Amino acid sequence: MVAMLESLARRVLRDDPVHDDGPPSLRRFGLAGLAAGGVAVLGAVMGGSSFVSHLPGAWFFGTPGGPLGSVAASASRAPALAILFVYGGLGALAAVWWRLLRALRAHPGTSLRQVVRVVAAWAVPFAVAPPLFSRDVYSYAGQGALVTFHINPYHYGPGVLGATPFNLLAGPLWANTPSPYGPTFLSLDGLVTQLSGHQFLADLVLLRLLSVLGLVLIVASLPTLARSVGRDPSFAVALGAGSPMVLATIVGGAHNDGLMVGLLVAGLAAWLRWGPPAGIVLCALAAGVKAPAVLGLVLIGWNWARPGAGFVRRGARTLLALGLGGAVLAALSAVSGVGWGWVVNLTAGDKISTGVTPVDDVTRGLAGLLHLAGVTTPTGSVRAVVAVCAMAMAMAVGTWLLWHSPRLGPLRALGLSLLVLALFSPVLWAWYLTWGLVLLAPVATGLLRRAVVWLSVCETIIGASSVLGILRSLRHDGILADVLVVLGVAGAVLLALRGRYELRDATWSGSPAARRAGRTPGVTPAVQNPHPGP
Repeated sequence: MVAMLESLARRVLRDDPVHDDGPPSLRRFGLAGLAAGGVAVLGAVMGGSSFVSHLPGAWFFGTPGGPLGSVAASASRAPALAILFVYGGLGALAAVWWRLLRALRAHPGTSLRQVVRVVAAWAVPFAVAPPLFSRDVYSYAGQGALVTFHINPYHYGPGVLGATPFNLLAGPLWANTPSPYGPTFLSLDGLVTQLSGHQFLADLVLLRLLSVLGLVLIVASLPTLARSVGRDPSFAVALGAGSPMVLATIVGGAHNDGLMVGLLVAGLAAWLRWGPPAGIVLCALAAGVKAPAVLGLVLIGWNWARPGAGFVRRGARTLLALGLGGAVLAALSAVSGVGWGWVVNLTAGDKISTGVTPVDDVTRGLAGLLHLAGVTTPTGSVRAVVAVCAMAMAMAVGTWLLWHSPRLGPLRALGLSLLVLALFSPVLWAWYLTWGLVLLAPVATGLLRRAVVWLSVCETIIGASSVLGILRSLRHDGILADVLVVLGVAGAVLLALRGRYELRDATWSGSPAARRAGRTPGVTPAVQNPHPGP
């Protein structure tokens, strides 16, 4: 496996896909990313509970008594080889993704079909893998079972189901936690549980397909958004849908954030194609998965009026958009029978901390300063104040961005607003960043594009799994130094290979020929307000 990866990496680095006599062939990128994802998934299966649930019946393979059960770790700590496979595979996938972006920047107008095939190939290992880096999908299954039994998931957690896989695999922390998700998701959740016949593994497969559906909506919608602002649709799809973070957390983790983002970008594309009402309906469905998508309704309403419209007209259109969206959600709540309890359960997931949340970092620093000053304030109290201040800042920044969205561009304003909301939330999970990063893919240029790439890579490596806990475990076992030495040697080898086969004319901003071209052929000029009102 490692030899195959090395061979593919050498081919990608040696055979320059960025030349001036035609568009590149992306086949090698697809094969290299497929192999890298496969190595990461194999390492996750070997690593046991550090990366996937290792309880019996959690997936078709890699669990005790099942296929590949012998290679899975039976201890609570992942072996060093599994850690190298997981982070090496994710790192290799990120490197191949970066090279693909460079190739597409150098050759704008590359076939969109080729890029979609590459993204599909990269998604395959994560689509067949056990739920990665999180047990959220097991909670989804439990909440879907509650819906089918006519138990309101906004009042009860899966714990009321008793000793069944729908409760036990989610973990005790969430057994009595009500659902924070909206009626769109819970309606689909209950439907897939019924379609599965209450067979747990079949239910998990259908929930994974919902996350794949979110990826399909993203791939289908990003080209429309990119063309509306005069950008290369192939590059937008590669940047937004081919991101290792999207593949590892949305597809691999089967998080419903993928469905929310997919419906949100589909709503924005529908707004461009068919007008505000169509976009409002789809954005309302997205908000019915998770609440942050409500910002899409605000954006469409604020930009519904003609350019140069005043505050009163824009405010009236925004209220109209929110009213139409609220009507869609009310209809869904009535049909599903779950009601509006999700509105009061939005903070249900804040009971734990990831350890890499900016709110926690500021809390630790401020608590340390207070301790040095002799002030004995509980850390929990400090964190509560910091969290409130952070959310107030996020609201202020988001309001400013949406206010100026006619000038900044709707996609840029909404993407930055969602990104700020995720970063300033009391709890930050890696998949939260997909809210904004996917929306920024069609419009990100220069420094913003670099920020999208680096945030995606860093959160894939640091935030997708419990890297801090794994490092503590390795230090406890006395093998941390060995693992770091191996990683250092592997990094030096990769740098040497990169230096040997560095492409001379493929810089981040594209080849000289691409820069002389100036813009992507076949794309439409920028559209700020495609469907103005009267």
